[in-house]
Amino acid sequence: MGSTPTEGVDRERHSAADGTVPAVVDWLLAAVVALVGLLSIAAGSALAVLVDRAALAAGIEDETVTVTVGTTELTDAEALEVADAVVSWTGTGLVVVGVGTVLVAVGYLVARRRARRRREAGESVDSYGAYVLVGAVVTVALSFLPFSPALGGALAGYLERGESDRTVSVGALAGLVPALPALAILAFVLGGLVAGLVRIGQVGEAVVVGAMLLLSGLLVVTLAGALGAVGGYVGGRFAQRRDRRIDARRSASDGDP
Repeated sequence: MGSTPTEGVDRERHSAADGTVPAVVDWLLAAVVALVGLLSIAAGSALAVLVDRAALAAGIEDETVTVTVGTTELTDAEALEVADAVVSWTGTGLVVVGVGTVLVAVGYLVARRRARRRREAGESVDSYGAYVLVGAVVTVALSFLPFSPALGGALAGYLERGESDRTVSVGALAGLVPALPALAILAFVLGGLVAGLVRIGQVGEAVVVGAMLLLSGLLVVTLAGALGAVGGYVGGRFAQRRDRRIDARRSASDGDP
């Protein structure tokens, strides 16, 4: 027995508004996040193993590595101190951020598994966190585009659906989350730079450079969140229009003789 037009529209409506994220998508998202974390760990480890003080000294001597603070070029000895501190701190930061990213991937899988169990038990469970992660992955994948946070946020807002009042927040998080690991790594680079400058007695320069880099990082993170929020709003409105079209089709089908 064939389905009626109304039943077909109802199924379309249910599919469009269903907040369930398939388990395979959860595993795929976690795998992507874990891979990024493992790559960060590998990069940090390689930096620690391959770039040592002797290699830096050789690079500075043959002018392969030059360290300049402001408009002042440092001496070889000063440059070595600063470069060594920056490399050491950066390598540590990459490893720390990588481990944290892998733990986030594992935690996400555990949380989603529990959510599916609660859903099977009849509890109301949404996929807000999954939508954030989907948007964040898209933001990273399209990072070669200047407005990638807006695109990732738009997808997250679309998935969250237009009738939700959280499309702006889910979009903002989708744009913001990918920027946080970068900000953390920048903090380690900044720590190394400040530590190196303090070692050579450039305390004033350390404060100025540190403040400039910190403000720049915060500006980038704020911009990413703002673009994601705008994208989430636009994606939510598209989803709302989609739902209205489905409702209109259902009403038209109900009015047929």
